[in-house]
Amino acid sequence: MRGLGWQVVSGVATALAVPWRGVRFLARMPVRLGRLARMRAACEGVVPASTQFDGPVHTLGRPHVRLGEHCRLGRNVTLETSAEGRIVLGSNVWLNTGCVVVACSRMEVGDHTLIGEYVSIRDTNHGQAAGALIQEQGSVTESISIGRDVWIGRGAVVLPGVTIGDGAVVGANAVVTRDIPAGAIVAGVPARSLGQRGEAGGE
Repeated sequence: MRGLGWQVVSGVATALAVPWRGVRFLARMPVRLGRLARMRAACEGVVPASTQFDGPVHTLGRPHVRLGEHCRLGRNVTLETSAEGRIVLGSNVWLNTGCVVVACSRMEVGDHTLIGEYVSIRDTNHGQAAGALIQEQGSVTESISIGRDVWIGRGAVVLPGVTIGDGAVVGANAVVTRDIPAGAIVAGVPARSLGQRGEAGGE
């Protein structure tokens, strides 16, 4: 049974001759605005009113984020920054369900990029010198740059120091350990080139 809030929205929409699609939009507005308010309160930086939320977004600490217009954040996306870390998303960027983005330096994504479910993007790694426990070593941080019109498939991992060029495609579950040229299609562990968009077997 729908609550009183839905009945009020439905009644107002009917009186104003709002189409059914508009009724659903109006009914979802309080939830979306609540998520927007919570994210703005939890973060430093810029979260535009045009940001879309498919579900709750988790923030660790008080992350510094800057989102462009019309970004879309899936359910249970996690955003974390520390030290001087910054997460910068261009306009019309989609982070799908379960993505984890961690920046101790800078993680930047260009406009119109799609990042699939459960992708992990971290600009920091543990020290790995011999003769000492890994958990007692310091971290190594290198910024990550992801270009415009990039598609990163479900479950991929992007490691510190990587630059992914405009228009590149990263296959599902790939581990990106080195730079990817613009327009390249890569897959595998570690990610290797399968060709370019527009070539036979490509786009």
